[in-house]
Order: sequence, then structure tokens, then C-alpha cells
Amino acid sequence: MSTLELENVSKQFGAVSALEPLALRIADGELVCLLGPSGSGKSTLLRIIGGFEMPTGGKVLIDGADVARTPPEKRPTAMVFQSHALWGHMTVEGNVGFGLKLRGLKKPGIAAKVDAALSLVGLTDYGKRHPAQLSGGQRQRVAIARCLVLEPKILLMDEPFASLDQHLRDRLREEVRQIQKKLGITTVFVTHGQDEALSIADRIVVMSMGRIEQVGTPAEIYTHPETPFVAGFIGDMNMMKTTIESGAAMIGGVRLDAPVADGEALVAVRPEDVTLIPTPNGEGARVRRIVNYGAVLKIEAEAADGAVWRVQTLKDVPVTEGAFYRPTVSRHIVFRDDRVVHRVDPV
Repeated sequence: MSTLELENVSKQFGAVSALEPLALRIADGELVCLLGPSGSGKSTLLRIIGGFEMPTGGKVLIDGADVARTPPEKRPTAMVFQSHALWGHMTVEGNVGFGLKLRGLKKPGIAAKVDAALSLVGLTDYGKRHPAQLSGGQRQRVAIARCLVLEPKILLMDEPFASLDQHLRDRLREEVRQIQKKLGITTVFVTHGQDEALSIADRIVVMSMGRIEQVGTPAEIYTHPETPFVAGFIGDMNMMKTTIESGAAMIGGVRLDAPVADGEALVAVRPEDVTLIPTPNGEGARVRRIVNYGAVLKIEAEAADGAVWRVQTLKDVPVTEGAFYRPTVSRHIVFRDDRVVHRVDPV
């Protein structure tokens, strides 16, 4: 298996900086998700790793060897594209074995490797079919098999399930994770879906405006975001501007600890870290909306000062639309100048 290391990789498109110089190391057998909104640079970075874009500067090291100027067909990588990119005139076997044919392997060797790859993705009996005879999920499995049959050191996946429905996307995601673990193949997976990254990755690289905002495990990224962008981009978050005075901030009737210098700040609170306690006499925050998601309720409650608390709670917690509650907060983060200056976690 293999490691991947990026050293000061950057990319300019004319006067536009698509990637600021960045560094990243991916360990042997690790699955890392590049996560960010459109235009964040994640797909550009993946294409640089695969050789489909040349970096303006920096090194792309696979097992210590710089491949930054090596064409894609000569790199020990393989790319699964969102569009499948299958040849319609070829059978499934032909599509999967095409790369091996280009490498000069003999027919018996190609057939054995193709059979093994199709078995790995659950398509043992589909080799004689053409892509038009397959579902979207099956076509994507063929695309994955076509990459795996080449036995790459690094597997690259560019939003491979974006065109599929939610149920199929979830199922294929789990299948890919199982295959990746079984083979121990180092994988870089691009997505703009937070749930996808949180569920599949060993580590997540959150990107914005051509920069890396934070690298960490899913738990670290979700629980301890290091910048306001990460806090607001990953999951639901109450992001509230406030003024700190005497070591505290008052937001929506709630006093939050903030033992930092007085001045403006940004406070972040997860909806599940807010509890609503019933209050008499119309005090506190008024519940203006309740949405039932089956397992949980998502609630909006407006305080007297206009602050709106978004709250997530279990479905059996009694909350009434129009009633008043006192919000309490178990965990919060204080940001200033785009960095964490104070954090409170539950004891």
C-alpha cells in the first residue's frame, strides 16, 4: 500500500488562484474526504493528484516519489468519475479490462482479473451486458471495478455518487467503504455532502476558497471546528454575533461564558446542545416552528431580543408550538478574528 503527500501544492488559472499553497499527508490505507462547497478547490486538488491538472507549484509525492509532472496514465493512481465514463459499445467485461489490455496483459490474465474485480463490486453475472442495460448504481460499480482492476496505489473518487438517489447513494457508499477497508487501499474521496464525509472518512479535509480550513477526524471536525467557516458548513449550527462584556455574552436570553477581552465576537452552538425548559408567564423564547423528522424534532424558538434558537431534540420530548421556554446551552464556541478564543464542553 502507499502514502500520499502534498508539499506546497498551488494552482493558478491566469490571475485566478484556484489553490493557495497547501500541504497534506495521507497515510497508508487511509480514506480521506476533501469536503467543501463549489469553488472551494477540492476537485482541482483531486485532478492534480491524478495528473489531469498540472500544479503551478509544489510536489505530489506517492511513496516519496514526486509525480507532479507525470502524466495520468503513468501514475499509480486511478480515478472514479461522477459521470461513470463507460464506453457504450463495450460490454462490462470490456470496460473493466480495457486498461489491462493497454498494459499488454494476455487474455487469460485479463479475464481472471476482471472476474475478481466484478466479484468485488457484486457484479459477477453482469460481464456480458452493456452499460445501457445497467442501472445507475450498477454502472458506477463497473466504473469502480475498472479502477480497482488496475491495482492502483491511490484510488481517487470525484463525487462518484452525486447523480444517484439518496437510498442508493447511502448503500453504495457503505459498499465502497467495505471494499476500501478490505483492500487497504489509500483513497481520496471528493464530496460536497457533509453526511457523506462524516460517515465514510477516516479524516476530513475541509476546504474553502482554495485553502484548507481544517483537517481532522469526523468527530473532531464536527465537535471542535477551528474556524467559523467549518462551524457553519458542517452540520446545523446556531451562529450568532454578540458583544462580550465582563467575561460573558448575552444571546437570546442566555448567558454564555466568554472569559476573553470585551468586544465583538461570534458564538456557535449546535442545535442538539440547546435544551428548552418550560417557563410561566410568557418568559423566555417562543417556539414558532416544529418540524418532525421521525427520530428527532427540529425547533425554532424566538427570544425577546429577536435571536432565533434552532434546537434539535428527541421526538418524545414534549414541546408545543406557540409556548415559551428558557433555552439552556451545554456546549458553545466563541470565535474572534476567525479563530477559537474560548470553548465550553459538557463536563
